[in-house]
Amino acid sequence: MKVGDLTGPGLSTQFGVGAADLGAMVQAPNGDIVAVFGDTYRKARAGSADWRSPVVLIGNRSTEGQVVWERAGGPDPTYARQLWPYIHDSPPWHRGGFSTVIPSDLLRVGDDLYLHAIVVRGFPTVHWTEIWRSSDNGVTWGHMGPEATFAADLHDGLAQSWTWDFDPDDGWVYVISTAFQSGSGMILRAVRPADIGNGNAYIGWGYRDGAWAWGNPPTVITPEGEVWRETTFRRLGSGRDVGWVLGGFCISDRGLSYRVLDRPIDNVGQRVKTMPIAEIADWSAEDHPSGRVAQAYGGYVIPGSTLDTPGGVDLAVSQWNTSTHWPYHVMQFATTLSSVSTASPDRAIVAQRIPEWMATLEHLRGESGMADEIADAESALDALRRLCL
Repeated sequence: MKVGDLTGPGLSTQFGVGAADLGAMVQAPNGDIVAVFGDTYRKARAGSADWRSPVVLIGNRSTEGQVVWERAGGPDPTYARQLWPYIHDSPPWHRGGFSTVIPSDLLRVGDDLYLHAIVVRGFPTVHWTEIWRSSDNGVTWGHMGPEATFAADLHDGLAQSWTWDFDPDDGWVYVISTAFQSGSGMILRAVRPADIGNGNAYIGWGYRDGAWAWGNPPTVITPEGEVWRETTFRRLGSGRDVGWVLGGFCISDRGLSYRVLDRPIDNVGQRVKTMPIAEIADWSAEDHPSGRVAQAYGGYVIPGSTLDTPGGVDLAVSQWNTSTHWPYHVMQFATTLSSVSTASPDRAIVAQRIPEWMATLEHLRGESGMADEIADAESALDALRRLCL
């Protein structure tokens, strides 16, 4: 499951990134991997000196598949400086009026990269959100103007934390968003690339008069009761083998969960959801090979991931020990996700996923009233394991 750590001593400290989280990534036009991190500190401890956010690191995969950093974004390739100047303020808010800027997600369309960012006035209160653009592979960034600034209460607060990707087949950018402050279900919108900086041009996917349609106010697309915070939405594959991975930190699952959609307007509730990373509170019970990670969140798909391949989907997983403030870092995990079109998954793929399903069952073992269901599921998985041998 775990490929390795992505930030921390010996990995990112040479760029002034001792402690950082999030790490949403995209492949730049020049082929580099561009990653954006949230609250970042010079030493390997959250809250240490030189608080910055957002910052960018740029790199590539090693021959072993792990992302390795080669330079920092911004004007200084040797030090990951805050992408734009502002002061991290605090009450009584006399030095700018907000405390930090947290990145949602990166998007690439053609030769440009886009960053949606959340302006926070006292965590986790969202002040507003905004979009920035880079035309030089993630090195420098510019604000897209007042029309690319969005109120915190847009769509009842469900448009605070974004994830997005571009479909070259139909020419639309698809945006999934949630409420950052408390987590929520997901809503779906779409925009043409030329209108990314025009907030009025985004159209919603909503349910009205007994039918789903574009142009309606967006309504929640995820099943009732699911609560999501950081999310990731990525188009993987090409031609008839395209699949859309949708997932991230599902608060209601207490883990990082994912579905694969055939298209952005799929019925999400009809797609299988898997939880390769179980978020646990007990640090002594961690088991990274089995996907049990203490205080895990984030879970962004890493460029170069592939469906229908054992261990083919890589995830950037954040972890923060809020008691000691270290670890506060990002790790790389590998998991397996099957495309919707895979009617009969390869036995090797199924075998790869059985430990993930077993870990999910173990995570649910303490739930009241589920003992019989868990026992039945374990028996079924044992039979499936024997079939795959």
